[in-house]
Parts: sequence; C-alpha cells; structure tokens
Amino acid sequence: MEASIGLSELMTVVCGGERPATRARETMFAVLALASGLVLAAVWGLAAGSSSLDLAIANLYKVPMVILLSALTALPAGLVTLRLTNAKLKSSELAGAFATSIFGGTLVLATLAPLVAIYYHTSAKAGVPLALGSVFVALATASLLFARAVSRRMAGQPRAASLLAVVILVALFLAALLQFVALASPIIGVHGTALEGGVDGFHL
Repeated sequence: MEASIGLSELMTVVCGGERPATRARETMFAVLALASGLVLAAVWGLAAGSSSLDLAIANLYKVPMVILLSALTALPAGLVTLRLTNAKLKSSELAGAFATSIFGGTLVLATLAPLVAIYYHTSAKAGVPLALGSVFVALATASLLFARAVSRRMAGQPRAASLLAVVILVALFLAALLQFVALASPIIGVHGTALEGGVDGFHL
C-alpha cells in the first residue's frame, strides 16, 4: 500500500505537482525515483535485447547499471558547481530533481519498450533506429524535466547558478553514459552503431 502511494505521489511530482515538504521526505522520494527508474530501464533493456535470450537477460542488469553509474559519475560535479557558484538551491534539492528526472526519462523508455520489441522482430531496417530514437527521446524528456524541476524550486529567486549546475550535470551524465554504453555493449544486439564505440564512434 505504501509503495503504491509513493509511486502515485512520485508521478505527481514528476508531472509538476507539489514537491515533498521536508528534506527527509525528499530523500525518500529521490531513492524511490531512482530505484523505480532502474526497474523501468530494465524493462527497456529486455525489449532492446529481445532478439537474443542471453542478451535480454544480460540487459536486465546492464541497462540499469549504465544509468546508475552515469548518474553517480555526474552528480558530484553538479553538487560542486552549486557550492562554487553559491547557488541558493540545496544539494538535496538538486539530487532529488535529478533522480525524479531519471525516473521520467526511464518511464518514456519503458513506455516505448513494447514498440521497440515489436519492431525488432518484424523489421530489419526500423528496429535499431527506433531503439536509438527512444533513447534520445528519453534523454530529452529527462533533461527538460530536470530543468523544470529546478526552476520550480527556485521560483522567485536567482536561477542562473542553479541552472548552470543542471547544464553541467546533464552534460557530464551524457558524456559518462556514452562511455558506459560502449563498455556494456552489445545492448541492442547489433554491432556497428555509433553508440557502441563511445566517443570514438563519432567521426568529426
């Protein structure tokens, strides 16, 4: 019962509703958001690797691990930026907004997972682009949710320093994600994609 209430309240916060009133409750929400996001990421991983039983099973832990490690890599830079710029946003608020944005992004992934799985098994041309496209849509959604959450927390106060922390955190998250995806490859079951090679997979 408590879990269902927590998830319902989490969805409300992600959609722009009232955030938790106390620091302890915000911490609880951040943990719930991150844990739920990792479960949702595993659902997408299962769909993305559904062309092979071994890959699908491996993705149940590889995709959540990639997201978790990327978040842990990027978060310290965001917190340091808050302190160096003397931002009014609290560290716990930044971490809470980041966690709920990860939940929002992985919710998009899980929502698109059935479509990804269907196209993997029915279209040789559309399966991989659709899987990659779902990742980019999820990343864009998470970034927008993160910026919106921080802006709402800073209503009526200077926002520039706090939003700078958001930009740095998102940029480092994406940079770390790219390399962790390369380390965890294959994830989508097809070799030769740009993401599989990390930064070395992009040719300028």
